[in-house]
Amino acid sequence: MKINNVTIPQWLDKIIYDDFDAVYEPSPAEVVYNPDQSYDFVKLYLGTYFPRSYAEAYGITMQILSIQGFLERYIELEEINLFDFCCGTGGEIIGTIVALQSKLPNLKRVNVDAFDANVEAIRFLYHLMSSVNNASEMKVEIHINPQCIFIESEQEIMDIVSLSNVQYHFMMSFKAINEFVQHKTFNTNAYELVASHLLPLLSQFGVFIMSDVATKLNDSIIFYPQMMNIGLNHYIKDTSLYKSIIPSACFEHERTCKGCYMQDIFYVTHRKKSLDVSKVAYRVLCKLEFATELLYKKSKTSCRATNQLADKNLPYNN
Repeated sequence: MKINNVTIPQWLDKIIYDDFDAVYEPSPAEVVYNPDQSYDFVKLYLGTYFPRSYAEAYGITMQILSIQGFLERYIELEEINLFDFCCGTGGEIIGTIVALQSKLPNLKRVNVDAFDANVEAIRFLYHLMSSVNNASEMKVEIHINPQCIFIESEQEIMDIVSLSNVQYHFMMSFKAINEFVQHKTFNTNAYELVASHLLPLLSQFGVFIMSDVATKLNDSIIFYPQMMNIGLNHYIKDTSLYKSIIPSACFEHERTCKGCYMQDIFYVTHRKKSLDVSKVAYRVLCKLEFATELLYKKSKTSCRATNQLADKNLPYNN
């Protein structure tokens, strides 16, 4: 089941725009990795980009849960551990949890470790989660541990990993790694670097969602989705420990693909905007054995790795 058109639940819409007085005002040029963004900007981020991240995470999580064999591994769980790298105000966290509680009848608690550079975003996230926990529509308890950390080098990622003493069922990074590319934080492929440190934290049946914007730097000849595919494919080929389960075409071709461009489109509706558009590219990875268990019977799929003229949306529509 693939859901690309999402409406923010009324109870969450009220929290965002009434309780937190969030502002809808798209300003993509200002959305950068900056720990000093003001309180007012975080309100703008909450009202504009939080709903988009919610919709993307809700749709992707529902897609994961619909993969044949996946739900059987989760259906009896009462507790889930979730990790968010560069969480912002937490739209992807809540989108994921709302999707999980809709399909997991025994789920009672979600433990969240969330990291971001902006102290105001972390404050918003903490108080927002308190409001979400108090909403009668939320059937699970959310226990969140938000931490502020500014990534200046690979060492800070290693520090985050050292702080994590559990294995995670759901790990994610949404529309953040491009900012490390913009700032030239690392001297290597940022997507591969982040994945190489975070993937070992996955539980046996855990999944890692890596999502990013579908644009590029002005002076770059390749787009962020291509950089992501190049980095992830290299790491997967180099380690042989993990595989992609979404897109399923990546499961087949990631060991030979040189990094093709792909894009999916989500539409989100809330009181400030109807059918707001978000264009992203994402990969969902898990341990090799689990991926093989899930997709070994999947029919052959196509993408630009096998057909350069294939539509950029094709990997997500197979």
